[in-house]
Amino acid sequence: MPEHNNYVSLAAAAASGAAAALIARRFLSQDNHRRVLCGSDLHLSADDSSDTCIYLDHNGTTPIYAPVLEEMLPYLTTHFGNPSSGHAYGKEPKAAVSLARRRVMSLLADDDESGAMADDCIIFTGCGTESDNLAIELALASCGKRDHVVTCNIEHPAVLECLKVMVKAGKIELSVVGVNDEGIVSVDDIAKAIRPDQTALVTIMLANNEVGSLQPIAEIAKICREANILLHTDAAQAVGKVSVSLKDLGHPDMITIVGHKMGAPKGVAALYVRKGCLSEHGRCEPDGYGSCGLALRGGGQERGRRAGTENVPYIAGLGKAAELMTKPSVSDSNTQQWMCNAKRMDLLRSRLLENIKTALGEENIRVNGPADPTARLPSTLSVGLGNIHSGELLKAISNKVAASAGSACHASGGGVSAVLRCLNVPDEFARGTLRLSVGPSTTEEEVDKASEIIVAEAKMQMDS
Repeated sequence: MPEHNNYVSLAAAAASGAAAALIARRFLSQDNHRRVLCGSDLHLSADDSSDTCIYLDHNGTTPIYAPVLEEMLPYLTTHFGNPSSGHAYGKEPKAAVSLARRRVMSLLADDDESGAMADDCIIFTGCGTESDNLAIELALASCGKRDHVVTCNIEHPAVLECLKVMVKAGKIELSVVGVNDEGIVSVDDIAKAIRPDQTALVTIMLANNEVGSLQPIAEIAKICREANILLHTDAAQAVGKVSVSLKDLGHPDMITIVGHKMGAPKGVAALYVRKGCLSEHGRCEPDGYGSCGLALRGGGQERGRRAGTENVPYIAGLGKAAELMTKPSVSDSNTQQWMCNAKRMDLLRSRLLENIKTALGEENIRVNGPADPTARLPSTLSVGLGNIHSGELLKAISNKVAASAGSACHASGGGVSAVLRCLNVPDEFARGTLRLSVGPSTTEEEVDKASEIIVAEAKMQMDS
């Protein structure tokens, strides 16, 4: 049976590692590596057939970095076993998951601390939405009769939509705090929204995915700690761009980390849960948590905190991406790689803005989000072009520049972004807003060329 023999041959190749070698040669050859930046190895994993299209949508998703793909390959081929298996095929996958857990924890804590904390604190999930939903479920399930949640009006849909459904079902009461015109929430407003005997959770994102505004999480953490209220922050957009150190963030109770925003594949994420936070100050760990899971119930994977067989290749990739961020920079051994990348991305963002401003005139553009560079992501430029229709512009240049008008997570709704509405962006600029986001692999040449393309199309609309 030739077909059967083909399967046998593939299995034999996988077991011997030949399949991994073949894939590696094809996808990871020197010719396919695009570039190395800032002394790092955060090059793209493979040559892209869309090389003529400049990629400025890193907030939507990042390319998979070559070392990440290399880390994943053995667990798609040779080490394909189930990490829960007690036999030889389960040993390497189990070790890979354990290593990835420590590497992800190293994003949040010093190396001396991360090893000891990883097993207790890091839960691997399937996506950022699952991590956000799980954080909300854990908080409410552990707080007994407390049923009040505080959030802000520019949160990701993974938080806002989850909470809205709970409100509609009569499960919670919700306070949604507004942001200022730069997209930053007031610490005082958060404090005022808290109900001392009723609030179970405050959930505020660290960095907004559309305008890049950074929230004062450390100050909010202090308020929550004093009130014995759980704090969750979605750090999906922040990792690799700003510090996500527990110390710098004021030690939040739960943190969402997402793979495809940091050079790992889509379909893997993590939730940090501070050890003991669900069982202190009158809280009680939810039934099933620690045995069969909570949001997903089943086997005892992830130490009984999230059921379902671990996605070993993707988890390994997430761990490698975390290691790439935290390792010392080649150009400065005293600086972690993400800091080097962030500095460079900020220069590219500034160059992009200056190019557009010079060509169209300062009066015809509006930068959305914080003016202070320390209050925003270094990679994100949300810029409104006066009396331009961003959808038409992006469609016209879609084969030359990959960018977006707002978040890819709810871009299909059409119209002006709800985030821009919350920032009171005037309609003539809101309708023409582009979200341009650079990454570690972006070059100055790409920024300059993309600027020319965007400006040329904008001028055509202005003249028509």
